[in-house]
Amino acid sequence: MRKFILSVSMLLMTFAISAQTFVSTTPGKRNVLIEEYTGVRCQYCPMGHKATDFTLSSFPGRAFAINIHQGMFAAQYTTQWGNALATQAGVQGYPSSSLNRHSFGGGTIQIDPGQAYPYAMQMMEQEAPVNVAATVDLDPATRLMVVKVEVYYPGNGPGNFNMLNVALVQNNVLGSQTGGSQYYPENMVNGQYRHMHILRHLLTGQWGDTIHNVTAGSFFTKEYAYVVPQQIGDLAISNLDDLSVLVFVCQDKKEVLNVCEAIRKGDKAYVAYGDKGGYECSLDYHPYVSLVNPSDKPIGDLRFEINGSTVVRHKTIAPYSTDTVQVASFSITDMPENHQQYGETVNVRFTGFSTNGSQVNVSQNALTIDYANVDIYTAAGPLTLSIKYDNYPQEVSFSLAGIADCQYYYRVVGDGNDVGQTVNYTLSPANAGLYRFKLTDVGADGLNGTVTVTDAANNTLFSRNAKDLLVWDNYYFNITTPGTDGPIGTVVGIEEPDVPTAELNVWPNPVSNVLHLSDGPDIRRVEVLDLSGRVQSTSTSREVNVSDLPAGLYLLRVVTVEGITTKKFIKQ
Repeated sequence: MRKFILSVSMLLMTFAISAQTFVSTTPGKRNVLIEEYTGVRCQYCPMGHKATDFTLSSFPGRAFAINIHQGMFAAQYTTQWGNALATQAGVQGYPSSSLNRHSFGGGTIQIDPGQAYPYAMQMMEQEAPVNVAATVDLDPATRLMVVKVEVYYPGNGPGNFNMLNVALVQNNVLGSQTGGSQYYPENMVNGQYRHMHILRHLLTGQWGDTIHNVTAGSFFTKEYAYVVPQQIGDLAISNLDDLSVLVFVCQDKKEVLNVCEAIRKGDKAYVAYGDKGGYECSLDYHPYVSLVNPSDKPIGDLRFEINGSTVVRHKTIAPYSTDTVQVASFSITDMPENHQQYGETVNVRFTGFSTNGSQVNVSQNALTIDYANVDIYTAAGPLTLSIKYDNYPQEVSFSLAGIADCQYYYRVVGDGNDVGQTVNYTLSPANAGLYRFKLTDVGADGLNGTVTVTDAANNTLFSRNAKDLLVWDNYYFNITTPGTDGPIGTVVGIEEPDVPTAELNVWPNPVSNVLHLSDGPDIRRVEVLDLSGRVQSTSTSREVNVSDLPAGLYLLRVVTVEGITTKKFIKQ
């Protein structure tokens, strides 16, 4: 494989700024960064791209991605940074990813790209140890890019120091991609593959710049000036609008504590995206738009055309900030007699705002938001779920959660002995009512056949081909008869199933220092969680050190080759 390397003279300056301007000082939730390892000669890498794009579209404004072309399949788009990042991640195959550089299995940080979706759900429920915000000022004439970063610690940050990273990525690159038309055909444009999130440069170097003070209330700011070259490596940068800047803070070189996309400075606010605004345990929907203020002055009196009617939202958005504006509301309250498909659409166009006493008009294309797209089936239970597995049943999981109590009644992962088999599962929740059904294939390579659900009279509720399955989360069952199985845990983020395994004992309980696990199936991962579902530690050991935990009640989630089980324990 021949590599083409172009030496480019670049300007890079950093200097400290004393005044805080736009980063939030209010504690918030943690955003996630997906770093995907890929290459244009990798046949299955389009599956990874599709999985990553699905996660980004599922969590707009909360999930961000960097595609790192590296390794034996990377014939183009490589950088000097990729090999060291891949080595740290422990990449052993392609496509591979990491999410916030976190080790979910107690070992390497490498995950399957399809796992980013469920892991992101878990991590975004955690409180962010640090707030980060950034702006980018890009002059098209001189190609000078100035990135200003602000970091604030609402509480004490982890470790003695953190590392600030500023990454330049390029989007909308049309080129070749092995397997593109087969595994991600919707990403083909006139016979070429549309590459996104390609890493181009790290303005802060391989591992970032050091933040020395990470105590509660501390503030850090820095500016970076960079002249964007006409070409980096073998890839031209002709359209500066295809560039974006991601800023993230790490503990040491690994764990990403928080991440954001830099706001490009400008005079007029704009809508970045729209979202359906649903809730995990509800059929209430409040679709909204994300509005960006890229200027140095606050804006208010936000004007929209919503489904053809003029609407004013009296909300103030601070300088260089993004906020959400609700544009509609809808609730599903009546249950169908048999089966009903729901779906709503709202058309939104942002038309103007006020700033400094002046009215500013905006001409932005209308945005269509589809929401409340669900199927509800009413039937007598118990229900029977039939799944035909492929060669990787462990990649497939499903859950059934009660809407009224927000409790899981089933969380099941495919068994390694079910390769190529059709397996029937009985769904018999103890209470009659509405339940949400989710099915996930983290491999994103589809199952061998259909997924079918039948009622107590063996009537088929639905039967759907599982080809190219990633996540199905729009099915609801209104079960009219009480069953036998009670709830097994509160809905708290990650859609990774809990299923009974061989009996597991833990001792001592209560515990002061080390919790011991009994012998049994081989362990893949041990997690300690608080009662809100936040992961406190991970390992692969049968001896879990909990000495640093505050006193209280915790959950111990153990993933073995046979499944997952959860135990409660008291730290004294």
